[in-house]
Amino acid sequence: MPGIVEHSVEIAAPVHEVFAYVDDFTNTKDWMYGLDRIEPVGEPLRGLGATYDGVMKLGVSLTSRIRCTGYEPDRLVEISSISGIKNTQRWTFTDLGDGRTRLDAWISYTLPGGPAGKVIEKAVNPVIAIAIKHTSERLVHNLEQR
Repeated sequence: MPGIVEHSVEIAAPVHEVFAYVDDFTNTKDWMYGLDRIEPVGEPLRGLGATYDGVMKLGVSLTSRIRCTGYEPDRLVEISSISGIKNTQRWTFTDLGDGRTRLDAWISYTLPGGPAGKVIEKAVNPVIAIAIKHTSERLVHNLEQR
């Protein structure tokens, strides 16, 4: 079952700091709701081609191997799955001036079909709104407290 989530948040931190924080996979568990594990797969660790194995726990465990498919410093990070749960995450960064940044998230995901997909959908869909709210709050808090 396909789904798309879009969300924006303003952060009282300069764009280069917000980008560096989001771009560093070692920080991701500190702000991304439900992320249980993220591990790099080879080199590079950042930028185009960086690949990671991840496990999200959103009522059920969802496993994916993801790769950075779009990258513009201080402007864009795009990550797409290459195996596991099909998903694409696009994070865009806008300098609002006065040390403020708008971070826009666009996330597309497709859950498996059939009976197993229906079970996963029932577990995951109610958690999505909670995940977005928590993720946004953690990002803002973590960056503004730096």
